[in-house]
Amino acid sequence: MLDTKSRILVVDDYPALVTITRHKLIQRGFEVLTAQNGQDALELVQTEYPDLVITDVEMPVMDGYELCERIKNDSRLSKIPVILVTSMMNTVSIMKGIQAGADNYLTKPYDDDTLFGKVEELLTHPPKTPSESDTVEVNIEGQTYNIRADFTYLVNLLISTYKNTLAQNNQLNKMQSTLNAANQELELTKKEHEDLLHNIFPEKVAESLLAYGTVSPERHHDATIMFTDFKGFTKVVPSLSPEKLIENLSFYFDRFDEISNEHNLIKIKTIGDSYMAAGGILDSNKTHPIDTILAALKIRDFVQMQENKLQADQTYLPVRIGIHTGSAVVGVIGKSRFAYDIWGESVNLAARMESNCEINGINISSDTYERVKDFFDCEDRGMIDAKNIGEVQMYYVNRIKPELSEDDEGIFPNRLFIRNYQSLARSQDA
Repeated sequence: MLDTKSRILVVDDYPALVTITRHKLIQRGFEVLTAQNGQDALELVQTEYPDLVITDVEMPVMDGYELCERIKNDSRLSKIPVILVTSMMNTVSIMKGIQAGADNYLTKPYDDDTLFGKVEELLTHPPKTPSESDTVEVNIEGQTYNIRADFTYLVNLLISTYKNTLAQNNQLNKMQSTLNAANQELELTKKEHEDLLHNIFPEKVAESLLAYGTVSPERHHDATIMFTDFKGFTKVVPSLSPEKLIENLSFYFDRFDEISNEHNLIKIKTIGDSYMAAGGILDSNKTHPIDTILAALKIRDFVQMQENKLQADQTYLPVRIGIHTGSAVVGVIGKSRFAYDIWGESVNLAARMESNCEINGINISSDTYERVKDFFDCEDRGMIDAKNIGEVQMYYVNRIKPELSEDDEGIFPNRLFIRNYQSLARSQDA
């Protein structure tokens, strides 16, 4: 019986594969560590001393070959077995792994029996560390390889590789017949996790949290932050039941979410009646100030349309919108209750744009204005005192320029607008 406290480090830059392998090993009673590249994995090996390392070969920063070689060349770590996972089962890749000191291979795709068979074999019978004198010269396909190993190691590895290939062939029909069922189960499990996390986090952030339990913070030198709030909301709250309060906010915020998604913005959070979103923080682009203004125009139009359309039990809440473009830091904080958030002076300035805005207005900073002035009609408000910041140049956005608008209200862009927008987007790649 294997020690249920054995610790296995799984290394792969593909979050979905890490998640699947991690869950399988945990179900077998193992403790599992994870890393997304060889450099992170090496630091874990040096501090946590796992009982076994399963690492993909192709990874950024440090690949699996180098990770294996660094482990085997460290006297403190050399006894830790290493399994290389690869889809390139050719002579060059095999010999490269053997030279690095790999104790075994897993060839993609592999079944559970093969995975656990190799894990059990290496944990039960750890390989002997070769001495300096154990060097074997191997000639294959016109290439000579000097391998620090004895013949017993090579024969065992050859037999194991053969058994791996044979097992894959024998399981092919079985895997094919159960593939659809397994995929359905995987998709259901994946969807449950994604539905839960994607309600809170962007896709890239959710996948990283699922696989590694953390997300590296990022500094974005060019992002656009948008704040909205409802004028007079605090006066309305006492007259509404908790159910009606949430229902009213959801009525507006659900539509804000849809509009944000349409224009490539990420919702950061809601605080009371305040809604916060940002553009340019997941995919770098030059169009995020324009995208944010287009979203703001639709949000304002949606809110204004409700004044005479709401049911008797719904409340009209005029909106104020503030927007600023600048640098910011984004990341996830918390260990048990994660929160995706954004920080920096740009966030404070965007909040001041909102607090200094009239009802159903869109108030932007000069930084945003310079990026969008060719697309939108803007009204210069001059220098306005912003709390704890000082005097700041502000502008109201009224509409899309008439010559660039599809409609009389200036909410929807016409073909000329889109052509100019696409030209700006393409200039990013030039």
